[in-house]
Amino acid sequence: MLLIIPSDSFAIPINNDSALTAHKGEVIFREQIRYTRKADDPSDLDRTLDVISIPNVLVYGVTEKFNVISTYPVIYKDFDTNTSTGRASRDAEGFGDLTLLAKYLFWKRDRPLETLRADLVGGLEFPTGNTNEEDGLGKLPRDLQVGKGSWNPIVGTVFTWQTLRQQIDLALTYQFNIEGHGFEFGDLFRHDLSYQFRVWPWELPEKRGVPAYLNLVGEANGVWEQKAQSNRSRIDASGGYTLFLSPGIQLVTKRLIAEISVQLPAIQFLNGEQPETEFILIGGVRLQF
Repeated sequence: MLLIIPSDSFAIPINNDSALTAHKGEVIFREQIRYTRKADDPSDLDRTLDVISIPNVLVYGVTEKFNVISTYPVIYKDFDTNTSTGRASRDAEGFGDLTLLAKYLFWKRDRPLETLRADLVGGLEFPTGNTNEEDGLGKLPRDLQVGKGSWNPIVGTVFTWQTLRQQIDLALTYQFNIEGHGFEFGDLFRHDLSYQFRVWPWELPEKRGVPAYLNLVGEANGVWEQKAQSNRSRIDASGGYTLFLSPGIQLVTKRLIAEISVQLPAIQFLNGEQPETEFILIGGVRLQF
């Protein structure tokens, strides 16, 4: 028996990665709008941070097993805090840091109506974003700049199990943040687990594939961040661990995927006095060529 999973446009997690690679010569464009709200600052500064990030993602299938992925985000940050003269607002906007990744399918097992796949992922984040933004109060702090100013290696692995109705994806990623211009952001470790379930149509038609279908998506997205350093001095009020629970819904057609999701912190342990993440709202589309 042949594997009958539709191959024209497979579902992918909203806040996670998938081990399902693009076909040879295939191009996929994916764009999301992510709005992050941080507040509940325990300090007297009562800091709040609103971030809008638009990651523009291109995937190209070099071969059936080897894909290259580029991500070039547009970022807007708005920061408010108490000062000795009253409430102050600072903002920054522009293109962030470019990320180039390679994904290699190193293991797969196809069974009737089921596939299992595992990928290796590796690449580099380039310091293309601005790190010298200024306003009337002077140069913005490094964590408010749209760029990190450093060359940051990324390694990871992704596992996917997929049937005609459901899919599970597990991804582990580690990013080494290197010092740049006297400042070093903390390393990042991400662990993501997602589950997708087709709710419409409940029964697939007799012919191969369907014109469109609807998935319910549930994800657990964890991120651990090491403490940052400035001029080799550790910043105690930085880094920590957050686990998000992320429900979502996804409409999949032959060449397009539309999706929405919300990330809500279930566990949040931050080092020192920092604003906490209240929520992240996500909306996006993916086009397949």
